[in-house]
Amino acid sequence: MLATAQAGFGAEDYAAALTASNRADRPLSLHLRLPLCVGGEARNDTGMGAFGVGLARLDREMVLIRRCLSNGRRIQALHWEGHALPGMTLAQMSELADRLEARFALDTGGDRDFIVELDPRATDVFALRHLQALGFNRLRLILPVFPGRPGSPSSDWASRVEPLLDETQRVGWHSLELVQPIGPWCHSRHALLETLLTLSAMAPPRITLRPSGTLPNLQRRHALNAADALLLATGYSLLGPGTYARRGIAREDALEQARRETARDRLGLGTGGVSRLPDAEARNTRNAMTYAAALDAGRLPTATGSWHRTDEDSQAAEPS
Repeated sequence: MLATAQAGFGAEDYAAALTASNRADRPLSLHLRLPLCVGGEARNDTGMGAFGVGLARLDREMVLIRRCLSNGRRIQALHWEGHALPGMTLAQMSELADRLEARFALDTGGDRDFIVELDPRATDVFALRHLQALGFNRLRLILPVFPGRPGSPSSDWASRVEPLLDETQRVGWHSLELVQPIGPWCHSRHALLETLLTLSAMAPPRITLRPSGTLPNLQRRHALNAADALLLATGYSLLGPGTYARRGIAREDALEQARRETARDRLGLGTGGVSRLPDAEARNTRNAMTYAAALDAGRLPTATGSWHRTDEDSQAAEPS
C-alpha cells in the first residue's frame, strides 16, 4: 500500500524522498527542461532579461534539491532537454553550465552521459564544439515534423543534419541520435518509407521514432511495423518500440548506456521535470507561472508524485 496518494504528494514529500535516497548513494541523472524562461522582457525590479530570470529560478531549485543530497553524490548523467537550446547564446550556455557545476559535483569520467537535444535547423558545428568543451558527449537531434512534407524537402533537411553528424564523428562524441516525430501525417506509407530511407542512408548510430500523442494506436502500430521492417533490413537493431541502434559498436554502446541509467537516481528540474528515486516519483508543475511562484517563495515546484514504500517504511524514514 502506498504511504501517500498521488493527489497528496507535495514538495515536502519530494524533499523527504531526496534525503532518503542518500542511503543508497546511487549516482545521479539530472534532466533539465529547457527553455528556462519564456518571453523577452526584462523584469523591472532586477533589470534581468528572460534568461537571467529563468536561470535565477532554476538556481533556487538547484539549491533546494542540493540541500537534501549528501556531499559525495555526483551527477553522472546530464540531459539538456526540450530542443529549445539554440535560442541560447554560447555565453548563456556557458553560464548555465557554470551554475550547474557550482551547485553539483559533475562527473568527468568516461562513464558520464552528458546529452543535449538540439534542433538541426537552428544550430551549427560551432555550437557543437562549444557544448563539447562544456563536457557534453552525446547529441540528440530533434528532426522536423516530417522531412518529406512540402516546405521541408528531404535534401534540404539532410544537408543540415549531415555536417552535424560528421562533426560528432570527427571529434569523438560518444553517440548521435536522430529523433523523428511521427503523427497523423504518416498515413502515407510512401512518405514514411521515404523518411526512413533518408534517416538510414546517413547511418546515424541511433534512430528514434517518437509517435505523437494524437496518433491513433492502430496507425502507430502500422507505422512502427513498417519502420521495423525497413530499418532491420538496413543494418539496425530494435532496442524497444520505435528505438533503433546500428548493429555493432553503436548497439553495444546504447545497451551499456541504458544499464548505467537504470543504476542512477533521476532528478528532473524545470517545468514538468520528472524525478525517479528509490522510494518515490515526483513531477514538477507544467505551468510556468506556478513553477515561478513556488521558487520565488522558496519552495520546490512539486505538483504530483507517489511513494513506492509502505506506511511503515514511510514512518521510519521521517525525521525525528
